[in-house]
Amino acid sequence: MPTTFPESTKVALSKGARNQRAVSSALNCAVGVVVALALIPIGYLLVRASQKPWAESAQLLFRPKTLEVLATTSALVLGVVVTTVVMGVAMATGLHFVRLPFRRLLIIPAVLPLAIPSYVFTYTWIALVPEFSGFFAAGFILSITTLPYVILATLSGLRTVDTSQIEVARSLGLTPFETFRKVVFPQVKGHISAGALLAALYTISDFGAVSLLNVETLTVTIQNMYKAAYDRSAAAVISLVLIALSTLVVVADERVKKQTPDGKAIKSFSAKNLLIKNTGLSFAVIAAIALYAINAVVIPFYVLITRFFGNQVAIDWADLFTAAISTVSVAALGALIALVLSAPLGVVLSGPTTRIGAIAQRIITVGHGLPGVVVGLAVVSIGSKLGALYQTTFLLAFAYALLFLAKSVASMSSSLSRVPSSVKDVAATLGMNQWMVVKKVVAPIAAPGIGLGTVLVFLTAMKELPATLMLRPTGFETLATQIWSAAAINRFNEAAPYALILVLIAALPTFLLTRPDKEDRSYIQEKMGADK
Repeated sequence: MPTTFPESTKVALSKGARNQRAVSSALNCAVGVVVALALIPIGYLLVRASQKPWAESAQLLFRPKTLEVLATTSALVLGVVVTTVVMGVAMATGLHFVRLPFRRLLIIPAVLPLAIPSYVFTYTWIALVPEFSGFFAAGFILSITTLPYVILATLSGLRTVDTSQIEVARSLGLTPFETFRKVVFPQVKGHISAGALLAALYTISDFGAVSLLNVETLTVTIQNMYKAAYDRSAAAVISLVLIALSTLVVVADERVKKQTPDGKAIKSFSAKNLLIKNTGLSFAVIAAIALYAINAVVIPFYVLITRFFGNQVAIDWADLFTAAISTVSVAALGALIALVLSAPLGVVLSGPTTRIGAIAQRIITVGHGLPGVVVGLAVVSIGSKLGALYQTTFLLAFAYALLFLAKSVASMSSSLSRVPSSVKDVAATLGMNQWMVVKKVVAPIAAPGIGLGTVLVFLTAMKELPATLMLRPTGFETLATQIWSAAAINRFNEAAPYALILVLIAALPTFLLTRPDKEDRSYIQEKMGADK
């Protein structure tokens, strides 16, 4: 017998359905606006590159110099990825599975280098070893810069491994190496790939380190063409090559993730019973972390502090304070804009999979691979036609938001997806309207994760150099531009105060993102901008 409803119930259901459709339409429109904004750099480059005759573009692309720069960039990316994956997986596995003294605290020196930009690493090593230069020097700097991404992503994956399978493997007599290869690695290779993706994209987009070390990569070539300003269409053509390389890296990461076992199966977690008690392994893990910390933390801080106190030029404290305030304020504004832009897309991605959400996520992810020099090139060209907005801190902050939007979107969607649907349904049945559900239920659960994602965008924006050099208003200096101005002409003592203040400011958000007293960091991968 068919079920019948009172007329009032039918009206209420019809009204609820209309409201749901209206909300869904509004969200899709908002997502469309965000995607349109995210496509600005790519759209500009396509338009600008199309203005150059095809014959000239082909000649530019296939000239020996371009092929040489592409080969150098590709080799650098490959070298950094291999180095960081081998070292990062080994260190993360040791931190997770080996019984270590002060185990929780050992993660601090392993991830603290996140607070130090690559150009500050480069500056400190050149100040210490003046002959430090070239391809291998760049590989070393970019490896110690990006290693924390792989460590954190791998740790995130290791915490999701089904420990019952490890116990079975041990009972069958498999060695620790065989257990890792056959049981652990298949479950975490998607996370490892995510860390490798971030290391690769960082290397592709880096400008400061390779420029100081005299290594001509695609970003350096684009920057030089932009500065020459005689033919920015040529810079746009080379930028498309860089985008193609970034897209290949993103596609490779997606292929690896598709081969990763489904993580939704019921698993057993009892990591404390799996810790390996082996003196040799404990020593090896501690020695590896200590060696990394010496190269990536101790030496840079030693150089910065000694140069700071050995500076013969009087420090202009007013300029230093102004640069620090400018850095924090524009980075905070950029993080706020990214937060606002990420909200509609985060809501869509946290719900059932939709075609609009999938397409938007792909566009945002590819856009995450764009270096600051490319985004800066696009925004400065478009900004020059916007009159009052040109040469403003808002335009610079908007560029930051476009650069790091993927980080904010991943954090937003990951945090919102942690709110159980059943809890929201219960709140609705208790008479709460949608606004009250968001205020009383969603916000308390999702806000901490969203806040940490915003902190990550803020941290990354503070260190951004190429886009800042291109878009900063006349007379506007940040800590990054002051460091660059001094280090580019080998005035290392004068750069030290700005570099030291930048690192100290960045250390606080870095600590918040990797607090050693928080064991559950299963969402750190998403916060690093590589949503799995």
